[in-house]
Amino acid sequence: MFCAAFSTLYCGVGFIVSERLAPRSGRFARWGARWGRMVFRPAGIRVEADATEDIPSLTPCVFVANHQNALDIPAMLMALPVEFGFVAKASLERVPVLGRAIATSPSVFVERRDPRRSHASMRTAATRIREGSSVLVFPEGERSYGRNVMPFKRSAFVLAAEAGVPVVPVTIHDAYRLFDERHRAARAGTIRVTMGSSFRIDGVERTEIQHAATRARDIIRSRMESTALPTRVDDERRG
Repeated sequence: MFCAAFSTLYCGVGFIVSERLAPRSGRFARWGARWGRMVFRPAGIRVEADATEDIPSLTPCVFVANHQNALDIPAMLMALPVEFGFVAKASLERVPVLGRAIATSPSVFVERRDPRRSHASMRTAATRIREGSSVLVFPEGERSYGRNVMPFKRSAFVLAAEAGVPVVPVTIHDAYRLFDERHRAARAGTIRVTMGSSFRIDGVERTEIQHAATRARDIIRSRMESTALPTRVDDERRG
C-alpha cells in the first residue's frame, strides 16, 4: 500500500511539473509506464503484451478492454505502445495529485450520473481523438473481479463512430488472480495483455453500435478462453 501511494505521488507530481514546464507529446505514456513499474516490481508482478496488428499505425483509435480490478490501469499504461488517455469517472477528478495528473493528460472525465455533462465530455473526447489522441475505455462500466466479461455499454462505440477511428479490443488476463482488492493483498505473477484485430464502425445507428459492442466483447471473451497465446515481455518497452 505504501509503495503504491508513494509511486502515485512521485509519478503524478513529476508528470504534472514536467508537463507544465515544457509540454511534450508522449510524456504521459512514459510517466504512466514508470508508475506501473514502480507499483508492480515490489510485488513481483510482470506485464506481457502481444498485438496482432501494428498498433501505432492504427492511432488514433479507441481501445476497449475488460476491467478486472485496480491492476488494469497500470498494466495498460505499461502494455500499450502508444500515447493515450482514459475516459475516467468524474469522481477521480477530486483525488489529490491523481486527479490533477489525469486532467493534465489526454484523458477526459465523464459524469455518468448527469447525461448532459456526460454527453459534453464524450464530445470533448471525440474532438481530441480527431486531433490525434487515442483513448482507452472500460465499457463494462465497473470491475468484474474475475474472468467473466460483463455486457458492454454503448458509449465507447458511439465515440469511435463519431470520431471515425477504429476500435481495438484489448484483453487483460489474470489481474484478478494477482490482487485481492477486498484484503488489499497482491501476489507475484504475470498479467497478460492481448490486443485483437481492429475494426471500424460504419455508422451511428443503434443496431450498428450494439453489433460493434457485442463484437468487441466476443473478441475479448474468446481471447480470455484461449489457452495458447503468444506473448512477449513488454514491461521494459518505455524507459
